[in-house]
Amino acid sequence: MMKTSPNSTSFSPTKYLIAFVHQFRTISPYALGLCVFFIIYFRMCTSESDIIGNKNFQQGNFQAALKYYNDYLNLNPHDIKTLYNRGRCYDALGFTEKAALDYEAVLDRDPDNVKALLSFSQYYYNRQKYKAAINLCNSATMIDKENYLAHYYKARALHKYGDVLRALDAYNTVIELNPDYGFAYFQRSSLMISIGLRPYGCYDLQVADSLHVEGARAAYLKYCR
Repeated sequence: MMKTSPNSTSFSPTKYLIAFVHQFRTISPYALGLCVFFIIYFRMCTSESDIIGNKNFQQGNFQAALKYYNDYLNLNPHDIKTLYNRGRCYDALGFTEKAALDYEAVLDRDPDNVKALLSFSQYYYNRQKYKAAINLCNSATMIDKENYLAHYYKARALHKYGDVLRALDAYNTVIELNPDYGFAYFQRSSLMISIGLRPYGCYDLQVADSLHVEGARAAYLKYCR
């Protein structure tokens, strides 16, 4: 190993820190106060961009929300919450590939982020890549067993994949966790009717209709009368 001579100019973190502190002490209190003010102001402005972005998203102003999310992420590129929110914003605007990149970036930093797992699963579901969607939903249900939406997305993907028994089990789990989630009854009715259990499917359609699921009444009149 090559030895460094005492007069070497190699980088020394300790010496650098001492030099920085020495320079810092020479700053006047006025200049120091001004510096602190600008730091606080800068942080407040960037945080405000994120807050305004969320408000615009909630109001359905997705284009405006996207602008504020981008402004915030330009200065805070590793903020997981805002990365995920921007992904949802991209989804709402139809930029699904960009949304998927944001969800993937979130999962790179936080593999147990259930929201990102589920949103990413829907990216694959919509592309008929059901196995990938199922795997992401499985990860989500392992992390949060009580998350009915994770079981619902899993059930739909299993249903499309052709794994009827596991899909039925997942729909049942959704309804056990949230008996008022009408979409689970509606989707389970389709499965029941397709395997010859029409009376059970018709019952599910009645429940779905009572929970104001669009299309449930029309389906009941078509298949059950």
